[in-house]
Amino acid sequence: MIKLLLQPVNLLILDEPTNHLDIKTKDILKEALKAFDGTLILVSHDRDFLDGLATKVFEFGNKRIREHFEDINGFLKNKKLENLREIEKKAVK
Repeated sequence: MIKLLLQPVNLLILDEPTNHLDIKTKDILKEALKAFDGTLILVSHDRDFLDGLATKVFEFGNKRIREHFEDINGFLKNKKLENLREIEKKAVK
């Protein structure tokens, strides 16, 4: 990771970037990220924020990582879930 950061690359890694943001600021950030010409790795539980940003979803659980080639809504539909919090509830059981 350090080696990557030493070279000029178009990579953003964001972990829960919408925590503590109001709706207007979230919308501004989302539009800026849509316009970003590079790779975006984004961790978020905010489904509305992810809608239109995520083109691939990685699911972490049970000591495995699953790659899903769909947006967040397609991922939730295929998992038969209403929201991202339901995944956490299933993992705890």
